[in-house]
Amino acid sequence: MAESEIELKLSLAQTEVSRFRRDTALHRMKRARAVSRSLLAVYFDTPDLSLRAHKAALRIRQEGADRIQTLKVSGKGAGLQHRTEYNAPTMAQEPDSSLIDDPVMREALMAMIGDDPLVPVFTTDIRRTIWLLDLPGGPVELALDLGQIESQGRVDPVCEVELELKGGTPQDLLDVAADLGARYGMSVAIESKAQRGYALFQRSEPTIQKANKLKLEPQEPAWRAVTGIIEEGTAQLLGNEAAVLAGTDIEGVHQARVAVRRLRAALSAFRDSIPDDLRKPLNKMLRRHQLALGPARDWDVFLTETLAPLESDHGSTKSFKAFQKRVQVARTRAYKKAHKALRSARYDQLKMALIRFPYQPEPQHARHISTETVAKELLDQRLSAVLAAAGPDPKQLDDVALHALRIDVKKLRYAIDFFASLYNPNEIKPWKGASKALQECLGGLNDAVVHAALLDAMEAPDMPVPKSIRRAIEKGNTAKIETGKAEFDARWSEFRVLTPFWA
Repeated sequence: MAESEIELKLSLAQTEVSRFRRDTALHRMKRARAVSRSLLAVYFDTPDLSLRAHKAALRIRQEGADRIQTLKVSGKGAGLQHRTEYNAPTMAQEPDSSLIDDPVMREALMAMIGDDPLVPVFTTDIRRTIWLLDLPGGPVELALDLGQIESQGRVDPVCEVELELKGGTPQDLLDVAADLGARYGMSVAIESKAQRGYALFQRSEPTIQKANKLKLEPQEPAWRAVTGIIEEGTAQLLGNEAAVLAGTDIEGVHQARVAVRRLRAALSAFRDSIPDDLRKPLNKMLRRHQLALGPARDWDVFLTETLAPLESDHGSTKSFKAFQKRVQVARTRAYKKAHKALRSARYDQLKMALIRFPYQPEPQHARHISTETVAKELLDQRLSAVLAAAGPDPKQLDDVALHALRIDVKKLRYAIDFFASLYNPNEIKPWKGASKALQECLGGLNDAVVHAALLDAMEAPDMPVPKSIRRAIEKGNTAKIETGKAEFDARWSEFRVLTPFWA
C-alpha cells in the first residue's frame, strides 16, 4: 500500500535523552501513553547500488512479531521531507517486487533492479519510542530513535527525534520542531538512515550538492515561485553541510556560499512579494552565515590558485614549505570558524527559518503579482545596475569599482538562472554564456586583490613572508590582473551587443 509521509528529523545529544523523555510540555500534548518497540531492518540494493542512484530505498524490517517490506521513494523537500513509501507484510527475509500493489511502481522497481541480484547493504537496529501529539491542526507522531546503523563492521550511532504528520499541518509540526530545537539544542538532521547506511557501506566522503534547475510558470503567483526557489536553495545549503564539516573538498564551502548568495538574491528579487518582517530577519541571518564561510573560501582559493602554481619553482625550498604550512594553519583556523558557525544556535535558527518559509501563508498583497511580472522588472533592474556600474568606459574602473561591477553582474546572472524556464532557451543561452564569462573574468581580478590582502595578513614582525615568495605571488597577481583586464575588454564587448530576451 502506498503511503505519503511528511517528516522532519532532529538530532539529539545522548546526554539529553533522559530529560527529553520527561519533557512536561510533550506529556501535556500527548494523546496516550508512549509506545516502545524494537525495529531491526535490513536494506537491500543491487551490487552497483542502482536503487540508491534512483533515490529509492528497499528494506525488510522486523517490528515485533511482524515483518514488513518497504520501498521508499524520495520526493521534494528541504529539511521537511516528502516521501512515498510502499508497505506490505511479508514472511520472507528477502524482498519480493510482486508485493508492491502499485503496478507503475512495481515496474519501475523491476526496471531499476534489472537482472541484478538484491544483496544486503546495511542494517539498522533501533529502539523507537512513539508519542502521538494532539496539535491544533491535527495529530503529529513524535518518535525517539536510539540505536545504530551497521555496515561491514562499521557502526554509526543513532540518537534522533522524528516528527511525522498524521493529520496535522506542516506549520504545526514545524512549531513543535522549533520549540524542541531551542530547548534541547537539537538541529535539523538532513540525512536519512538510508543515506547514512549507504555512506557507511561505501566509506564515502560527503557529497557536494549544486543548485538544481528551476521550473517556473509565467502566470503563477510570484509567492509560489519564491517559495520554490527558497526550498531549492535551502536543499543546496543543507546538502553541503556535511562536506563543509568534513573539510576534505573545497567545493563544500564554495557550494554552501553559492546557496546563501542565491537565497539572498531570491529575497531581493521578490522583495515586493515578501513581508518585510519575514524577509529582513532572514536576509540578516543569511548574510551572517555568508560572512562566516567567507574566510574558509578565501584561503581555499589562495592555496589552490595562488600558492599551488608556485610549487614547481619553489616547492623544494625550506622557506616555501614553511610558508605553505602557515597558510594551511590559517585555512584550518578559518574552517574552525565555519564549523563553529554550523554548530551554533544561530545556524539552527537559520535552518528552521528557511525550512518554514515555503509553508508561510501567501501574503494578501502578493496575490496579484505574477512570476512573469517580477522576472521582467528584475531583469530590467539588474541590467540597468550593471550598465550604471560599468559607466561610459569600464576599462577605466579601479579595483573597488570593478568589484562592485562583479557583484552586479553576479546578481544579473542569478536573475537569469531563476527565470530561465520562462523564456526561449536559444535566446537565453548567449546571455548565460556572456554573463558567466564576464563574472569569471571579474572574479579572477577580485581574487588577485583578495589574495594580495591575505598575503599582507601573513606578515608578522617575528615571521615575515619570505621575499622570494612575496615577489612570486605579487608577480603572479600582476599577471592575473593584466590578463584579466585584457580579457575584460573582449568579454564586455560580447556582453554589450546582446539584446534583452525578456523585452
